[in-house]
Formats: sequence, C-alpha cells, structure tokens
Amino acid sequence: MKQAKKYLNMIRPFDVIIVVGLLAASFIPLIIFSHQQQANQANTVLTAVVTHDGQEVYRIRLTGHRGTTRYRYHHGNDWNEIVATGNQIAITAADCTDQVCVRKGKISRAGDTIVCLPHKLLVAIHSSRGSSTNTGGMVSE
Repeated sequence: MKQAKKYLNMIRPFDVIIVVGLLAASFIPLIIFSHQQQANQANTVLTAVVTHDGQEVYRIRLTGHRGTTRYRYHHGNDWNEIVATGNQIAITAADCTDQVCVRKGKISRAGDTIVCLPHKLLVAIHSSRGSSTNTGGMVSE
C-alpha cells in the first residue's frame, strides 16, 4: 500500500496531460488513412474475374451491381456455382471434395480472392485504380 502511494505521488498533473495527448495523437494516422481510403473507393470500379487454369471465363462488374446474378461454371464433370449479390461475389456450391471455396464466403474488396484448387478455378476482385504492372510484392526481372 505504501508503495502504491509512492507511485501516485510521483505522477504530476502535467504527466496526465502528456499521456492523454499522446494517446489522442496515436489515432491521427487512422483518421488520415481511413479518409484517403474512402476517397479512393468513391472513384473505383470493382470487377470480379473468374479464371480457370489462367484463362478468363467470366467477368462481372460489382460496382453498381443490383440484384443477384448466377453463373455456373462447367469443366468436364466439375462444376462451381458462382453468385454475385449486390457488390459481393461467392462460390455457393461446388462438387469438389474439400469445399474450401464454398466455405470462404462472400468477398467484396479489391484484391480478395476465392480459390477452388481441385477445379483450378480462381475468383478475384480487380480494381480500376492502380497499375497493371503490379507484381503483388514479388520481385520481377
């Protein structure tokens, strides 16, 4: 108890002001970056692209999309049911054994992907903003 009083006596009123000010200042980057992200999203068109083994098989614009659009992809005996609802897209059913693509759920942001490895199917959301030479963080020569 005596030790706690000792520490309380060491704290000055100006120390509390400094700590509260630093705590408030720590939120400044969050405010700035969220404002920039909202400004960027206002001018961005999102498009979902479905590819099989690297070849594009279907494309749908998600920005401004209304209602529900269904697309059933067939390749031999394999199939995937792809559903776009509003500005989101998901694989809702597939005949693959692991069902990872179905459990992924809906995606709606640029860069999000759904992958069905057994069927070599990829659903990716692309943005109209940004460079087409983006290597995704990989070093290219």
